[in-house]
Amino acid sequence: MGVLRRSIALSTGLVVLATGLFFVQAPATAVPAPGPDNPNVQFVEGTPHSEHTFDAPPTDAAPKGQADVESLLRDGAAAAGPGGDIRVRLVTAKLADNANPVSMAEAEKAVVATSNYWKAMTANKLSMTVNSKVAGHQSKARSTDSYSTIMSTITSELKWAATPYTALVIFIPTATLSGNALGAGYSSGSYSGRVLMPQISAFSNNVMSHEFGHVIGLMHADALQCASGASDVGVNSSGQFTDPSCYIREYGDTTDIMGAAQYAQPVVSSTFWDYAGLGRGDEIRDVGVATGVKSYTLKPWGGTEAQRAIKFTDPVSREVYYLELRQPVGAYDSYLSGGNKGVKIVQRGGATIASSLILMPSTTPFAGWYSKNHAWQAGSTFTTYTGTKVTINAVSETSATITINADPKLKTRISFSAGDFDGDKLADMISREADGSLLLFRGLPGNRLKDSVQIGSGWDIFNAVLGTSDFNGDGFPDILARSSDGALWLYPGNGKGGFLPRAQVGVGWQGFTQLLAPGDFNGDSRSDVMAADPDGRLWLYPGNGAGGFQAPLQVGQGWDSFNNLAPAGSFGGGSAGLLARSTDGTLYVYPGNGKGGFLPRAAVGTGWNLAGDIMGGQDFTGDRIADVLANGSQLSLYPGDGAGFADRLTIGTGWNQFSQVWEAGDFDGDAVADILARGTDGALWLYPGNGSGGFLPRVQVGSGWNVFTAVLSAGDFDGDGRPDLIARASDGLLWLYPTDGKGQFLARKQIGTGWQGFTQVLAPGDFSGDGRADIVARAADGALWLYPGNGAGGFQPWRQIGTGWNIFNAVMQGGDFNGDGREDIMARGTDGVLWLYPGNGNGGFLARSSLGSGWNMFTSYAALGKGFTGTGDPSVVGVAGDGTLLMYSGTGAGKFKPVVLNPR
Repeated sequence: MGVLRRSIALSTGLVVLATGLFFVQAPATAVPAPGPDNPNVQFVEGTPHSEHTFDAPPTDAAPKGQADVESLLRDGAAAAGPGGDIRVRLVTAKLADNANPVSMAEAEKAVVATSNYWKAMTANKLSMTVNSKVAGHQSKARSTDSYSTIMSTITSELKWAATPYTALVIFIPTATLSGNALGAGYSSGSYSGRVLMPQISAFSNNVMSHEFGHVIGLMHADALQCASGASDVGVNSSGQFTDPSCYIREYGDTTDIMGAAQYAQPVVSSTFWDYAGLGRGDEIRDVGVATGVKSYTLKPWGGTEAQRAIKFTDPVSREVYYLELRQPVGAYDSYLSGGNKGVKIVQRGGATIASSLILMPSTTPFAGWYSKNHAWQAGSTFTTYTGTKVTINAVSETSATITINADPKLKTRISFSAGDFDGDKLADMISREADGSLLLFRGLPGNRLKDSVQIGSGWDIFNAVLGTSDFNGDGFPDILARSSDGALWLYPGNGKGGFLPRAQVGVGWQGFTQLLAPGDFNGDSRSDVMAADPDGRLWLYPGNGAGGFQAPLQVGQGWDSFNNLAPAGSFGGGSAGLLARSTDGTLYVYPGNGKGGFLPRAAVGTGWNLAGDIMGGQDFTGDRIADVLANGSQLSLYPGDGAGFADRLTIGTGWNQFSQVWEAGDFDGDAVADILARGTDGALWLYPGNGSGGFLPRVQVGSGWNVFTAVLSAGDFDGDGRPDLIARASDGLLWLYPTDGKGQFLARKQIGTGWQGFTQVLAPGDFSGDGRADIVARAADGALWLYPGNGAGGFQPWRQIGTGWNIFNAVMQGGDFNGDGREDIMARGTDGVLWLYPGNGNGGFLARSSLGSGWNMFTSYAALGKGFTGTGDPSVVGVAGDGTLLMYSGTGAGKFKPVVLNPR
């Protein structure tokens, strides 16, 4: 929970503090509504409470640091804690309209009870003694006056002035004060203040002890309340809670004397104890910034043992939390026998820097004024809003054990590659999941990974897990893992997707922020490990080839500017190098020089701050070039070309055996885009896409197709919900070949004659925008004609949609290449420039744009839509003169980009 800091203004020496807010005004007769200074705080009307006001500090001999209200709230009444006796002038008063008596003896008992309470809280360093008494003082104040008016009137009548370690305590004969307050306090710092109390009641001891807590410099013990029930919450740049359902409930912690008024006098919580310098000074164990996973023992907070509470600082937010065991132990916590036993978690700050905030197992707003859900029980886990976890292991009447897990990486997914871990000569991926399971994703041909198999459990004891090609020299890839205590373990691979017995290979590795295994970085033919420390130094730990290390060497400085380091292998050129992602999302490659150093770095991409785990140094595409695999919100494969990311990817060879290659949509019904190829011998082959920019085994789906001069995929041309082919014979007959949606043909149908006059026929999908598949044909004179389909295997009236298209040597359907939801057409000029003609959704075109040059290298090419790579991006394939099938990825906005694949 973020501490809300604000300036505190002084006006006429008086600042009113109510509902956790500061108001520059005179005290009001009711609790002021929350103001803009602290929109998070709410006062629940009806809460038994007392009011509080900071006076100007005493004018004489104010200790350093207590000269104004700002320092009083910032530092407490005294940085070293209280030490002395507060001399009390005790007054019982009669009002002008209420002369009922107040028992001086009972009033004295309340002072004694308050003194005993604060003696216990301060190891007898602070007490309150009645130094003088005024019984039955007749005042001009009236019971209808506000409590501030009554206090000012009687203070003036008695001519009382604040000096260090003095207090004026006044009892009046009314049942409550204005605003139904059970008391009102005015504190001035220097352990001086005034207290106005109504008639003696069962609340008197609690309220007076509460008011003297303000004299010490404490504010209220509040509670976090969230409609979501969240146990902790942060604040945004405006000081408001990031969860708008949350607020600070003033006085909500009733296991603290500074909470709502009650009959008991609860022990003041450890956060206030620490803030005000109470007790001996050894009651709270400050473990500092939480790191790793560590367990501690708590003893009852109401007792007297040293280091019975734990204080820790969250490593991310730097906010301070306190842990107490609350049991009915000691004179003041015996009331807990009725409830709220267990581990209490409280945070310093909240409404003000001098406040505290209890963080309950459920912060859903409770009914009434007192909750019995303050404490955490055995088996429960509290999580700070930044992810630090406090697990309550066990709770008894005499002790509790808790574990602070300040290592979020123990529960996060860690993905990496150890190369060919299962021995099938294909690179694999391994992932340590949040539940501690270790999953192997075996590499498959065609840019794919197989569904995961679990190869381990209990790996959530490690905060770093990394793959290394062969660390112990047995020829099999291995895994290294680091625990929170800095132990480094080697898990030797068995070459079959499993492990040999593990061995510890290091200690003291907890100081490194990042670990990675780059391969053989120094050129000695042994696998090495690199580590970055918090100061940005990069260290090389050369492997000795037998599962151990040689002496480390510093090989770089300034690496703390990167939030992710990964092996690069030969990606970017050079020998084993590194990939480094900066905080702005730029990805750099640092090629190794093969001698333990680096060649000049190069920026190879931007926008990588959402990529998640980065895995490099392995060939995932089978082209013997290092690629990059990223496991973020989805798994993405970025093929390399040896110098950076590939603008195109080879996905096949020998395709010059075909006279025509074209897209087939989802021809076999598996929801993945496919390709059809017609051989010179007339065989028709289906190349089913695997959804990752590659193919499943091909299937022959026909023969004798060499009788046709053009074959095209027409989508669902006949309206039966299944893909169709259209074929043109040399005599101009046009045939429809319906399919069963599973890659097989039904009986063909003749749907046209006279089509021999067209130089090219293409099927652009629904080009006219009427929801039906259409055909476009180019005539020899360059005229372009649209034949709108009727949705039942025939045509509506045709119309001309262009001229001059004879300047192109190839025209093809483009799918929705620019991402505007309309079908497009592509055309290649004789100079090799590829043009995009975006459809306007009504059978016409928007302004064309160039997609690049050099496309005359292809004998055939086709746009495959958005289903081929698995990334949702459009793609284009082309058959080069040597038979290589190359794939290009589109951006989805009418341009090409480096290839991206989804290997799943």
